[in-house]
Amino acid sequence: MKQSVGLLGGTTDIMKWETSILLLVLLGFAESKILHTGTSGIASAPSSPQCTTEGNLADTATIFFAQFIPEATYQEIGKLVKDFLADFQKIVAEKPKDCLEKQLPAFLEEICHDKDISEKYGLAGCCSKAGSDRLECLLDHKRRGNAASIPEFQVPEPTQSCKAHQENPVTFMNRHIYEISRRHPFLYAPTILSLASRYDKIIFNCCQAENAVECFRNKAAPVTKELRENSLISQHLCGVRRKFGERTFKAIMLAKLSQKFPKANFTVIQNLVLDGSHAHKECCNGNVPECVQDRNEIMSYICSQKDSLSSKIQECCTLPLQEQGECIVSAENDNRPEGLSPDLRRFLGERKFHLHSSEEKDLFLARFVYEYSRRHQELAVPVILRVAKGYQEALEKCSKKMNPLECQDKEEEEINKYVQDSQALAKRSCGLFQKLGEYHLQNVFLVAYTKKAPQLTPQELIGFTKKMAATASLCCQLSEDKQLACGEGAADLIIGQLCARHEVQPINDGVGHCCDSSYAHRRPCFSNLVKDEKYVPPPFSHEQFKFCQELCQAKGEEVQKKKQEFLINLVKQKPHITEEQLKAVTADFTGLLEKCCKGKPETCFAEEGPKLIAKTQGALGA
Repeated sequence: MKQSVGLLGGTTDIMKWETSILLLVLLGFAESKILHTGTSGIASAPSSPQCTTEGNLADTATIFFAQFIPEATYQEIGKLVKDFLADFQKIVAEKPKDCLEKQLPAFLEEICHDKDISEKYGLAGCCSKAGSDRLECLLDHKRRGNAASIPEFQVPEPTQSCKAHQENPVTFMNRHIYEISRRHPFLYAPTILSLASRYDKIIFNCCQAENAVECFRNKAAPVTKELRENSLISQHLCGVRRKFGERTFKAIMLAKLSQKFPKANFTVIQNLVLDGSHAHKECCNGNVPECVQDRNEIMSYICSQKDSLSSKIQECCTLPLQEQGECIVSAENDNRPEGLSPDLRRFLGERKFHLHSSEEKDLFLARFVYEYSRRHQELAVPVILRVAKGYQEALEKCSKKMNPLECQDKEEEEINKYVQDSQALAKRSCGLFQKLGEYHLQNVFLVAYTKKAPQLTPQELIGFTKKMAATASLCCQLSEDKQLACGEGAADLIIGQLCARHEVQPINDGVGHCCDSSYAHRRPCFSNLVKDEKYVPPPFSHEQFKFCQELCQAKGEEVQKKKQEFLINLVKQKPHITEEQLKAVTADFTGLLEKCCKGKPETCFAEEGPKLIAKTQGALGA
């Protein structure tokens, strides 16, 4: 087995990652008692009066239209919202009990009813479809859209913002919601509303502060950071759910919720899994009203049970309902209950496992994930799921053996290797970070990932590996018991972004295999992927190694980027290049820059550049 450089086989990763993991077998749960049957005392979603609240509905409508048509102007979105509210009032008047479930079809109809909008923004084909086909077509259009091309939102300077907010706070915040939604088309609506609520408070307080500029800078920065992180997480979650299915997604939630609420019993956790999965489904489908409604009801239930669920969410439950969700999701895992036996051999000792029905096996394995997760809060969810899959295979094998105890001992050793291998990889990755530093570690990742995915552009490779190196910078400074969860969780997120890129524009068969075959094993798959065996290097081109005066004008990070582009071109030219060859050619390139940038760059590059190209060509055997 090849030795990997980091958690991504060239990585170790970052970012706040609150939901990440899966199991390949699970379910058989009974109907949830929170949202679906109402037996817990919480009103079911369809009868909620929230859908008739005009102010709230105007904001949710703005989110929906701006996320599905991000190129539309604020005036165009405003017209859609106004027309929708007028039409929807008639639906509410006729069938008030069904208003929530009628909202999504009404939203979709509004987009298609306005021919100018649908034709202008390329939605006419989707509008020719009906029902779920229309929704799926619009979702696919959203996924393949280019919201990233919209310039980053610039908050107006404080004087202007304060004046606009004071004159009409409702319009000011609705415009803010529009600007955020169109730039983050996959960000869950409850998160947008929660962050908007916080921003509204920042505006109000900072406009009264002595130094409004400094107040804005200090208080708005964390909200902006959370916005970007949550947007990536929402997109990732929806991608995992779409690719691996609802069953896998429920397994992810089971492991994460069991870690967060280790005191909760299995029945409570399985109900939360069902309701949470339903909420995520609506959020991913762009059903903004039901996404908001489901999230609010789940958080209300959690807070109603806060004393029995977790000691870490008490303060969250004192916040307004709109802000409770983000607080609870970000809260630390509760302390593990005392008296939990570390021994789970009773699961491995199930001698009749192979005789169980598929439903019984699913429930048995679900209970194992619950028990194992609440005992191992230090592990990332993908690691837990790899362990769970190993247990499933061991149960199938050992329950058929004449001497199951001997089989169990041997299989348990193999299962423990999933954890040991991940721990060793995290330790090795952090050792490299301590030795090389962030920039040079990124270059190690660059070489590894250029070999794995040479079809990616230099900009894409630099972007992905920069995140990997930043992960190492963050995770390797944590205590040893937190490094693994940090690195594996961030690796999962970055791999998700790489796989999303592959889905839009296929990279190669190796990347496709790792992205599609198994969620739990995606990271190990990428770690073990060495290079694209089918890749044929392009003919040697002098244009790839062109030296000009601009190299001397570049400063700081730009110089580093130029060196990295040179490195990428070398590896693309010769994927089998050795570390010694890379060091030699890179040193020659650095020497050329130092020599030519001291004197007359144009003359020097004209004389020395061809020599370096010839030397490089000879070294590469091109």
